[in-house]
Amino acid sequence: MVWQQEHKLAYENFLEKHNFVLYCLLVLFITMSVRLLYLQVVRGNYYKDISEQQHIQIILERAPRGIIYDRFGNKLVENKTAFVALFYPFAQYTTPPKELLIKLNKIFPVKNLTTRLIQSWSRGKVVRLAEDLSLEEMFRIQEQRLLLPGISVIRESKREYTDLMANSHLVGYLSEITAKELENVKPDTYKMGDYIGRSGIEKVWDGTLRGQDGGWQIEVDAYGHQTRLIRHIPSSVGGSIYTTIDANLQKAAYEGLEATLKLKKARGAVIGIDPRSGAVRILVSSPGFDPEKSFSREFNKYITDKDLPLFNRAIQALYPPGSIFKIITFVGALEEKVIDPSKTFLCTGQFAFGDKVFKCWEKKGHGRLSLLPALSKSCDVYFYQLGLKSGSDLIEKYAKMFRLDKQTGIELAGEKKGLIPSKEWKMARFGQPWTPGDTINMAIGQGFLWVTPIEMAVMMSAVANGGTLYKPYLLDRIESSGGEILSKTDAKKLSEIQLSPEVWQLIKEGLEEVVKTGTGQGCFFKNLKVSGKTGTAQNPQGDDHAWFIAYAPSDNPELALTIIVENGGHGGSVAAPIARKIFKEAFKEETKNEW
Repeated sequence: MVWQQEHKLAYENFLEKHNFVLYCLLVLFITMSVRLLYLQVVRGNYYKDISEQQHIQIILERAPRGIIYDRFGNKLVENKTAFVALFYPFAQYTTPPKELLIKLNKIFPVKNLTTRLIQSWSRGKVVRLAEDLSLEEMFRIQEQRLLLPGISVIRESKREYTDLMANSHLVGYLSEITAKELENVKPDTYKMGDYIGRSGIEKVWDGTLRGQDGGWQIEVDAYGHQTRLIRHIPSSVGGSIYTTIDANLQKAAYEGLEATLKLKKARGAVIGIDPRSGAVRILVSSPGFDPEKSFSREFNKYITDKDLPLFNRAIQALYPPGSIFKIITFVGALEEKVIDPSKTFLCTGQFAFGDKVFKCWEKKGHGRLSLLPALSKSCDVYFYQLGLKSGSDLIEKYAKMFRLDKQTGIELAGEKKGLIPSKEWKMARFGQPWTPGDTINMAIGQGFLWVTPIEMAVMMSAVANGGTLYKPYLLDRIESSGGEILSKTDAKKLSEIQLSPEVWQLIKEGLEEVVKTGTGQGCFFKNLKVSGKTGTAQNPQGDDHAWFIAYAPSDNPELALTIIVENGGHGGSVAAPIARKIFKEAFKEETKNEW
């Protein structure tokens, strides 16, 4: 009896111990099943991708960037084929044969070729041996490829520029993205080794121009050695930019600037705008630069060049406007009825006011003249007195009405805005009150005034069209690689200048007379009416700057120009002939029989 009880107790203890083990095994089984279900079902695709990535490597094929066109479909920037020599050490882990090194060196010299091939062999990685191979080198490799194990030639695209100096500031340049920049961009947008637009159109529309990279999927073994090529993923070209630019006028403008100062590098800018819409036909800054050198050390020379070839003078440079500002003084005085256009002043070559003498550019004087002849001959003495009668507040009002103190909003990065001084500004800046001498200088575009060429181009366009200030724009449309129009730009008005019809008529008569009989005769045509205004802006740092702003045809304007030549001297003799060259190219029919 006692034995049975002891046996029963022992049996119960045995069951209790084994039940505990069974429970533990059951919990372990359930836990492992749940974990396995999670790994295989819930996170299966994730770990599958990781596995794929661990045994597949991607050798990138850079996507071609989109093409940049002018308004007529002429290519400003396109892509050229570049041949790259690659070495694929698939299943080849020994030292490269000496014969291979000899053959390669005969085809193209490669720096540290032996070392690079040995490293490629030992690591089992593809290596880029040479870029920008010539056609001859490419064909020689192809001819001997059976004798060059592991050597292959692929095609890549590189930028090719039309009239690269003339278009450099317009289209901009590329360079490789930096590690610091990669930290501040959205994930999956850029990667190390990508090239990014640094200025011009290449920068503004970088996201549009960039295509989708392709490449080669290569299988690797457990040691990381590349064993075979799995497949090739083709790249896709980026979207194309159609600009409002006229490539022929761009070229004519740059050549005109370059020809003005033959003894030293010309510095200046030309802007051409269609006054009917604000479409930019010309945007040139001189000196230009070679965008193709942006990948080389040679490009660094531009940074230290005292002529600042990377500086876009068309939108970034600030200059005193000089006599082209007389248009503002002219329309303000007439609209506010400060003066009758028949009112005359005597110009003896100088004007005494207080204890100062203000001189006219014409030392012998212009004699007695009324308003229109004073504008056409750009008489400083007349405008000194007109400025005093008008007052600085009135001149400031009309300068700001033409938005000479604001950015125009053109798409390019880095645009500056002009400075229109006021009594309050001078007191805040210098702690001094405004004087009549300040007004005298302001009336002829000197003193504290600063403007950009693009601002003056927009102003002249508004004069040409009768008062509409359009936002200047470069982008006509964006097209996909398949030809689908993705976006299109419409004209946008910034503001309207409200002047009486009589004032508009008088300013247009005066500007036409400037070219016909006045200081702008360097842009005169027999069969094409041109209206314009010259300017010679005093420069405290050196020789005077030469300005000329104009539009044509006078009766139905299609093109408004602004030209600035740094340290060029007289606008009539230096800048006006450049405008003539451009108008001659723009209106070939009207000017084909000109002298």
